[in-house]
Amino acid sequence: MGGDGSGHRRRDSVPTLRNPERDVWPDQFLEHLRRSGRSVRTIESYASDLSLFGRFLSSGKTGRGHPSGWRIGPDTARDFAFYLDRLDYRPKSASRILSAVRSFYDFLLERSGVDDNPFALLKGPRVPRTVPSVLSETETRELLDSPDENTWEGKRDRAILELFYLTGIRLSELAGICMSEISPGGDRLSVKGKGGKERIVPILGWARVRIDAYLSMDPGHSSGPLFLDRPGGGSLSVHQIGRIVRKAARSAGLEGRVTPHTLRHSCATHLLNGGMDLRNIQGLLGHASLGATQKYTHVGLRELKRKYDLSRSEAKGGGLEDTDP
Repeated sequence: MGGDGSGHRRRDSVPTLRNPERDVWPDQFLEHLRRSGRSVRTIESYASDLSLFGRFLSSGKTGRGHPSGWRIGPDTARDFAFYLDRLDYRPKSASRILSAVRSFYDFLLERSGVDDNPFALLKGPRVPRTVPSVLSETETRELLDSPDENTWEGKRDRAILELFYLTGIRLSELAGICMSEISPGGDRLSVKGKGGKERIVPILGWARVRIDAYLSMDPGHSSGPLFLDRPGGGSLSVHQIGRIVRKAARSAGLEGRVTPHTLRHSCATHLLNGGMDLRNIQGLLGHASLGATQKYTHVGLRELKRKYDLSRSEAKGGGLEDTDP
């Protein structure tokens, strides 16, 4: 793998993969992903998945052998799915691995002598439908209020939390924000999402106020990354930002319940409960399809039911007549 001599991988380097036949196709596929704008983390995930598949083929786990190179049939593809199940991969992880291998074969179809995709009709394991965890609006406010804003660090942390919640931005997106991506008026942000797709996100309300307060503590901070590890320092990593969120959660008495993605879920759910159209929420979050956004309708309905049950309980406790049938 490439590097700068310090033991750290260059951000633009591509993981390499060596399959049993010493084939160059996996490496070419990973390079194709890089040129398509996939993140380093995504490419590393594909490399790991293809490496697992290559070891499966070379170890004879198919039970019937396999043809030369990458030419296999649907039976071998099914054997690989069963192999993942025997290794106790969770349904979501197994589906991701099968999807990665399926994409690799789509790539081979266009560029090599492979005649068909043996994974084309293979269905992955059923992934249980999960409802995203969200905070109530009161819990969210307690979380946002937890940093000590008498310090530079506290102002930075408050700005991070506000931006997470009021824009629904992803962790990787927030970590990559540069000063140049904020509009001159400070009310819009250009975000590069999954697959390198860009979208414009409004910076409104308290998010804008807190970002201004954070930047006012360091007047020389006019270029480079938005969120720094110290005044005049380098950019925060995704792991450092995750620790900031967990620290705020502990201070608010919400330890174990909050991640950066929790704030994204809470943003979408609160907007939905407030009457925002799903299409607008889809655009804000950067979802490729409306189906990805529709899961928040279930969260919203659950929250509305909770509030309804609470109001009924309070009404009964206050001696009000229950007129519901």
